[in-house]
Amino acid sequence: MESWTEAGTTGEPRLPLAPVLVPRRNFEGLFQHALRPSGGFAQALRDVGYDPETAPEYLPLEVWRAALAVARRHACPGLAGEEANRVLGRHYVEGFAQTLVGRIFASAAPLLGVERCLSRLPTYLRAGREDMKLRLEAVRAREWRATVVDADPLPDFVAGVVEQVLRRTRVLPRVDVLECASHAYALRIRWDEV
Repeated sequence: MESWTEAGTTGEPRLPLAPVLVPRRNFEGLFQHALRPSGGFAQALRDVGYDPETAPEYLPLEVWRAALAVARRHACPGLAGEEANRVLGRHYVEGFAQTLVGRIFASAAPLLGVERCLSRLPTYLRAGREDMKLRLEAVRAREWRATVVDADPLPDFVAGVVEQVLRRTRVLPRVDVLECASHAYALRIRWDEV
């Protein structure tokens, strides 16, 4: 059963009733494999609830968001919040690509090509956060639109993820955040062949 439904006539999605949990593998991909925090950065992550030595299989969404805020301060100083989130999304994909499952994806992406990778994005996204829902539609050649339902949206982080996934297919992607609502947003996904 999916964790969201469309609300009455407003089209505004309803939030999941259960607390949102984020798999430990999300933290490991970004922090252990990509950013590799040490010193004050590592301590700040422990202070907000993420300790790689003792992390349970799932952590609350609030810990994920707090850990991303720590990463913005330590790994992206001087960048505005949206750009820092996009950079962290790119790092997230690179860290994920160093995991066992990620290595398989990374080696398959060039063979799959852009459109097949895009069509698998809803599954990839749910692997990171089961509460999120992504719908894709092709608009025209080399342009797709993604609509994301998310209880606590970070559209620029997801835009960075999508950009980096598409880079793995050897294209030059451009992902723009179009519309933002309190629990949903839209992305325009375009790319040029290399």
